[in-house]
Amino acid sequence: MRISLLLLPFLAALISWSAFADVIYLKNGRKIVGQVTHEDREKVTYSIQGGELSIPESLVDHIEKTNEEERTPGENRTPQERSPEIPLPPPPSGELSTQTGSPVIKDGAVDEAYLLHVINEQTHHPSAENTHLLRQAYQQAGLFLANQGNPDGAIQKYQEALKFLPNDLPLTLALGHLQVVQNHCLEAMDLLLPAADRYPKSANILILLGSAFYGMENMDEAIAQWNKALAIGDNPRVRQAIAKAEHEREIAGSYCEVRSEHFLVRYDGDHSEKLSGEVLRSLEGSFQDLVLDLNYSPQEMIVVLLYSNAAFKDITRSPTWVGALNDGKIRVPVSGLTQMNAALASVLKHELTHSFVRQITGGRCPTWFNEGLAQLEEGATTATLGSKLAREVNTGRLPSFQSMEGPFMNMPQDQVAFAYAKSLAALEYLRTTFDMDSIRRLLQATSSQPDFGVILQDNLHLTYPAFEQEVANYIVRKYGM
Repeated sequence: MRISLLLLPFLAALISWSAFADVIYLKNGRKIVGQVTHEDREKVTYSIQGGELSIPESLVDHIEKTNEEERTPGENRTPQERSPEIPLPPPPSGELSTQTGSPVIKDGAVDEAYLLHVINEQTHHPSAENTHLLRQAYQQAGLFLANQGNPDGAIQKYQEALKFLPNDLPLTLALGHLQVVQNHCLEAMDLLLPAADRYPKSANILILLGSAFYGMENMDEAIAQWNKALAIGDNPRVRQAIAKAEHEREIAGSYCEVRSEHFLVRYDGDHSEKLSGEVLRSLEGSFQDLVLDLNYSPQEMIVVLLYSNAAFKDITRSPTWVGALNDGKIRVPVSGLTQMNAALASVLKHELTHSFVRQITGGRCPTWFNEGLAQLEEGATTATLGSKLAREVNTGRLPSFQSMEGPFMNMPQDQVAFAYAKSLAALEYLRTTFDMDSIRRLLQATSSQPDFGVILQDNLHLTYPAFEQEVANYIVRKYGM
């Protein structure tokens, strides 16, 4: 999200989905920030922006949960909370445990020899038991790879499994779930449309299929599939998603669209086709820049919606200072514009950076790193608040990076500008002192390591406190008086 505060025109910010997240403290001293959705004697399941994951309960020391009663309705809520993400059925769990002892996980990696063994057993001695062992092995392998920050590897394993067990419902659900979470919506449709015919009573297939259609901006089909799921069983999140999709269809259902290799841009017919074409070309240019900078190329189509200012506020329900939003789709208000300008190009590149980061990290990137990188890529500079930032460093009033791993919405307003400026300064420091390759390594590591302090230590040989001091020194050297 790119925000615009009256006194802070240089800021661009993504408000994290986890404004009121729980904190899971592990026995090894690390912590995981997410929303706990289920606990039992075997595992703790938690939700992050990229979907849901589980960890063995034996690894958990304690959990600090947000007190929902402290929330004032409608107050200090992120746009994502006002407009919930697409509904998803429960992720693969239960028999998919990858705790120590799983035969398919050996020495911290998938044991390909074991997979070959269960394939041979099922091929030469087909039985219900061997079918179960094959399904379980591939599910465990897929879940392990997803938890290790390798969703593409997990998808490949599920696809491989379906070659041996075609039309298997649990494997289809596992693959479809991951494809939707990773925004591989076209691939998900190819998988789930025939599955819906084979399993007409599977509400989870229909929920996933509706979410895939929603991701591709096909509201009619999304609503139709979700209504079929409701006919099988009531689901409050699905009802909520239908209401949201119906509202978006009412406002943007008649929008025109243009496409390119990587983008689907939809726009109000009142805005010129020329502007949408220029937006598309700008996005493609920024896409290539980011591929080079981040060494990653998203495979899914990225949806970009150009709204009037009024429609943007109506659909996103965002605060007045929000200037753009990325909730899986890039949403930008463009009232008054008839052609591309530098400011709009910066907004688009900022939002597109968040799309890259979300895909690379599975939605697990600390807010300060995410925001700093997005500002860096759009061409922002700390010079705007440089001297003031240096004075704040000297007073010791700046929030710490650890406190900025979560969203900035809970900060006092007078600290918000400096939080974003400090985030940008950190990325400037990393690029100047190290290089973009170091930034790439840090970014990629967040997909599987929830403790950014460990990531800093492993990659830069810096503790979090040492990193704090290095960034402070950089700010004072550059802007101090």
